[in-house]
Amino acid sequence: MQLRIKVPLLITLVTFIASLLLTLFFYQTSLQSIENNQKEELATTVTLIQKYTDEQTKKALSRAELVASLPSVQQAFRAKDRDQLAQILVPTFLIQRDRYEVRDAHFHLAPATSFLRLFYLKNYGEDLTSFRETVVITNQKQEPQSGVEISRHGLNIRGVVPISDAQGAIGSFEVGMSFNSVLEAVKQITGFELGVFVDNELMTKVATGLPAPESDRVIGGLRNENATNWGFIRPLLTPDVLRKVNDTTVKVQKIDGIDYGIALVPLLDFKGKKIGVIVAGKSFQALTSQANAILVNSLVIALFEVIVLAGTATILFNGLLMRPMVAVGSYITSLAIGDTVAKSIEDLAIRKDEVGKIARGCELLQQKLKEDSKGQNHNA
Repeated sequence: MQLRIKVPLLITLVTFIASLLLTLFFYQTSLQSIENNQKEELATTVTLIQKYTDEQTKKALSRAELVASLPSVQQAFRAKDRDQLAQILVPTFLIQRDRYEVRDAHFHLAPATSFLRLFYLKNYGEDLTSFRETVVITNQKQEPQSGVEISRHGLNIRGVVPISDAQGAIGSFEVGMSFNSVLEAVKQITGFELGVFVDNELMTKVATGLPAPESDRVIGGLRNENATNWGFIRPLLTPDVLRKVNDTTVKVQKIDGIDYGIALVPLLDFKGKKIGVIVAGKSFQALTSQANAILVNSLVIALFEVIVLAGTATILFNGLLMRPMVAVGSYITSLAIGDTVAKSIEDLAIRKDEVGKIARGCELLQQKLKEDSKGQNHNA
C-alpha cells in the first residue's frame, strides 16, 4: 500500500479509535451522573415522606394539646356534657376538616371508651380498648401518644393527649390527620406520585366504619388508602413488590420500556410495627432520553472530528509532503537517466522547509552534472 494511502488511513483509524473512546468515556460519565441524580431524587423523596409524616404527627398532637388545655372544654368534659362540647368545638372542627385535612377529633373516657366524635356525633359509647392502644396508654400513663394508628374510620396520623383539671384526670382527646397532606406536599416538591397501602386484614377487622375497598385496590394483602394518582401508581406494583418490603427500598425499574424511579417506605404504626407501605413513583424517561441524546450527540461529534481530522491530514500529507517528494523523485530519476528536459522543480526550490532544501540540492546536482558534461565534451 502506498504511503499517500497508508498514512492518512492510519491517521483516520487512530482518530476514530480516540474519538470513540472519548465518546464512550463522556457517555459513561453522563450515565453515572444521571444515575446519581436518580438516586438523589429517590433519597430526597424518602426523606420528605418521613419529614412530612413527622410534621403531620406534630400538628395532630399540637391541635389536641390546644383543645385539651381549654378550660371550657375541661368543664364540659368533666360534666360529661356532649352537647356543650359539640357546641364549643364542632364549628372549629369543620374548618379544620375542610381546610387542613383534620379527619378525626375524638373524646374518650378511661381506659378507652368513646365519649364524643366531633365528626360523627351520634356514634359514642363503644369500648375501644381492643384496638386503640394509643388511647389506652394515654389514659394509663397520663402522657401524650402520637403516631399512625387505625381506628373505626380508617388510617390516620394521630395525636392523643390526656385531659385533666384541678380534680384530676377526666379522659383523653385525639386529633387524627389524613395522609393526603403528606402525599400532596411530597408530590408538589418532587413530582413523584404517591400512595399509602395498609394491611387489608387489619383494616377489615378494625376500620369497620369504612366500606369494603374495590378489588383492584387490594394488592398482595395490602389495601390502598390514599393515592395522588391511582392510575399511575397501580401499574408500578405487584403483590410480590409490596409483600417483600421490610426496609426502605429505592430502585429504578423498567416497565413497558420506560424507566421508573420507585421508593417503597414501610408504614409503621405508633409502636414502630409495620402495618403497610408508602409507595412513591416517577417516570425517569426524561433522564433516559437525555442519556440517549448525549450518546447520539457524542457520536455525531466524534464522526465529525474523524472526517475533519482525517481529511485535513490527507490534504496536508499529500499536498505538502507526498506530492513534492514524488516530483523530486521524478526529477532525480530524470537526472540519473540523463534526461535534459526534466520537469523543473523551481517552485519547490523556493520553499524554505525541508522539501525546498532537497529541491535546491537537486538543482545543484543538476548544475554540477551539466558542468561535468561540458568539461568532458571540451576535453574530447
